[in-house]
Amino acid sequence: MNRAVRILVIIYSFVLAVVSILLLYGLFDESIFANLLSSLSVIVTHPINKFIYFATLMLILSSAVWAVSYAVLSGRLSRTRIRQTDVGFVDIDVDAMESIALNAAKSAQVGIKSAKAHVSSAKNGRVNVRITAVLYSNVEIPAMMSKVQERVKKDFEKYTGITVATVSVKVGRVEPVVAKVER
Repeated sequence: MNRAVRILVIIYSFVLAVVSILLLYGLFDESIFANLLSSLSVIVTHPINKFIYFATLMLILSSAVWAVSYAVLSGRLSRTRIRQTDVGFVDIDVDAMESIALNAAKSAQVGIKSAKAHVSSAKNGRVNVRITAVLYSNVEIPAMMSKVQERVKKDFEKYTGITVATVSVKVGRVEPVVAKVER
């Protein structure tokens, strides 16, 4: 999230906190509701004040809806990537993009036991790819994960036509290599 959105979310959260504290206080002191309602009735009796009150409430409501939807959709791609061809459109779903990145990481053959991929949007129509991997213990992590990054970027761009901004690899765990014993 950029700075302006974070500031709006902080202000909105503060306002909600104050309102919730007032409502909680109202559980213990019923007179606060009577005082609050009498003040509101004075505000809404005058036509100009009524309009200002309505506009303010609509602004708060619309900003709340916008902040919640932005916060929910900002970390994840909100839609599929669309490519137009001579014949029509090609939609690539987020799950398909994550599968492509995951298959590329596993096909690098660098000692990955298991992995998960996450694709998120970046600037200018590009994407960020994050791989979380469990490795075998006999893996030289810096050199091999560099190969994974290169392979994921190359394969992802080749198969989707979407430019990759960054490929981040997080090694979550290293497990020992278990020898198979045949009987």
